[in-house]
Amino acid sequence: MSRPDNKKRRKRILFFTALIAVIFIAWAPINFNTSVKEAEKSKSRDFITEWTEQNASLVRYKADKYYDILDYAAKFISKMSLDDKETRDLLYENFSEKATEFEYFRIIGKDGFAAETGRDYSDTEYFQTSMAGGRGLAKCSSSYDNGVLLSVPVKGGDGETEGVLCGVLFGSRLSVFKQSGRSAKYTSMFIADGNGDCIVGRNTDAAFGSNIFADLEMRGLSVPLSTIEFRARIGVTVPFEINSDYGNKMAVISPVKGYDLYVVTIIDKDYVLKTGRTYQRYVLFLTIKILLALAVFAGVYLHFQRQDRVYIRNLNRQLTLNEETYRITAKDSDLCVFTYDVETELIQFLNDKYLELGLDQAQLSIPVLLKKIRDINPATCSVIEEILQSVDSSETSRSRKVKIRAGGKLRYLQFNTTNLYDESGKVSRMVGSIEDITSLENNMLKLQKEAMTDLLTGAMNRAAGTAMINQLLENAPDEGCVHTFTIADLDNFKTLNDVLGHMWGDKALYEVVLTMQKHCRAKDVVCRLGGDEFVVFMPNMPRQDAEESLQRLSAKLHINYEKDDKSVMISASMGIVTTERAGATFQELYEEADKCLYQVKRTFKGSYHIAEKSI
Repeated sequence: MSRPDNKKRRKRILFFTALIAVIFIAWAPINFNTSVKEAEKSKSRDFITEWTEQNASLVRYKADKYYDILDYAAKFISKMSLDDKETRDLLYENFSEKATEFEYFRIIGKDGFAAETGRDYSDTEYFQTSMAGGRGLAKCSSSYDNGVLLSVPVKGGDGETEGVLCGVLFGSRLSVFKQSGRSAKYTSMFIADGNGDCIVGRNTDAAFGSNIFADLEMRGLSVPLSTIEFRARIGVTVPFEINSDYGNKMAVISPVKGYDLYVVTIIDKDYVLKTGRTYQRYVLFLTIKILLALAVFAGVYLHFQRQDRVYIRNLNRQLTLNEETYRITAKDSDLCVFTYDVETELIQFLNDKYLELGLDQAQLSIPVLLKKIRDINPATCSVIEEILQSVDSSETSRSRKVKIRAGGKLRYLQFNTTNLYDESGKVSRMVGSIEDITSLENNMLKLQKEAMTDLLTGAMNRAAGTAMINQLLENAPDEGCVHTFTIADLDNFKTLNDVLGHMWGDKALYEVVLTMQKHCRAKDVVCRLGGDEFVVFMPNMPRQDAEESLQRLSAKLHINYEKDDKSVMISASMGIVTTERAGATFQELYEEADKCLYQVKRTFKGSYHIAEKSI
């Protein structure tokens, strides 16, 4: 905060400042209005587009979750009679509304007849889609607030579709709009199916009904409706403007990838331009203030000297008060508090918490401090030097997290520093605190690990395993090596649950994963996909070594369980595929390995089959 050294220089600065202010007054009202309108319009369009795409991604995530539940439920009933009441009872017992959020399920045979309702659904689009092997979706009533029906095929042991499993959700289960307070700013927000019919929505504008494309057809659009529909159907986000008797609006339609769904956001254009009008008023008030400032400019200049003296006196008083406040507060603080004098390069600790850092003096010079820290933890020296050098930074306050090892334990410390300035604007002192945040960091690391781990078995969960394997697949294996991908599916697992009980099934899952982990290298990935299906991924390993390793693992996974006079032997059928290239994906390897697994299940369970060719 430097000040001019003489009056002539100050007069020149004031003169040019006044000249610039006059030019600005003449130019700003002419140019500012148009610039602000265009800038706010563009910024709002980009923001609405990005937010709509984020909502589309969230809808996709929710739909994936519910379809995964349905797929798992379809697999659960795949070997049962689809028109049997016992099958429906077992389905509801194992996939309750509380656990799955589905309001109810419907099982439809391959002839389109549902035994539960006595109705024929063969003409419905969702039934035909799922019978063809796809995922179906439909509304459950005329009101898009009531429910959404999802459907998946039920495949038999030979891979043929034996029927369709439907699950009905409340529309609110797919809603993403109520989760954000900013949604109140928007006129209408919808999730629509491929025909434009609204499935879920938040509509505060009566001008929009139940079909978004039909409503848009009656309005003037900045982009032709045919172009909007075409681009949306090919998966492109479409921003456009709506002009009609109901008012001018901005809108965005964003497809949900992987599903015949769209997320639609509509906002009043007047709201978009509201900020621009605010800025216009601000310019008017600013202009008035500048004119008033020019009128009193001479009087302000006469008071400069007096203001400088008052400022310096108050600043010195504030510096003294701040330092004294820190000293008083530090005595009862749980933090290690210190001051650093820039001129003398001395660090003064204001309480005795420095002893917990392994230091033995309350006042240290920088060289002595760094030497003591180097003796305790060499890697921390460069971080401490960086913190002390930050006194030359323009930032008044800084915060840094440091990892050290002291007393044989890893500790995390949080450094917070604040610069104190003298009357010339230069930093004279730094005041800081050191907080031990080891427990907080350890808890965060534990939560991160739990989020990636299947709680029952200790293996990676599906999401974490998929991400890890895709990351490893980005790099090609070394020459003479391959990446090996294995799907392992347990044999007789359902029998184990039925004969010995589910606790024994859980025990078996845990012991299978333990066997896999003991058998694998530290860098290998063991992932539970769900149920009794696992993935073992061994990156960058010679082909022969990988085959021998999996052969031994297959033998170890023949495990016998006994209880009283009952005995069940489980084993693992494994489909194996290898790749020698970079850029392969989890999904590619999974599909090929699943084919190999199918051959094992069909021929000789408890063994393995390796694809003849790498992909």
